[in-house]
Amino acid sequence: MIEYPNIEAWDGSRDVVMFPANLDGKRIQCGISWEALTDNYCGNDVSAIDCFKANRGVIETKATQLIERQRFEPDGSVLILSADGP
Repeated sequence: MIEYPNIEAWDGSRDVVMFPANLDGKRIQCGISWEALTDNYCGNDVSAIDCFKANRGVIETKATQLIERQRFEPDGSVLILSADGP
């Protein structure tokens, strides 16, 4: 079972909201791009963190799908992109 601690942080160098996932005691770093947030969730009307918090459940579900499909970035993280949809 994948668990998501209530932690998130904005990475301005990559324009990504980062959040952790825990799977069987292993930490997986997850992220969602600003473009994905604006295209699929909130538009440009709120901050990235506020948009993430308002849509945390569906974003975590998307991250779970990507983890289960083992769609990892080269560094082992999971990145949700605009093309991944809501």
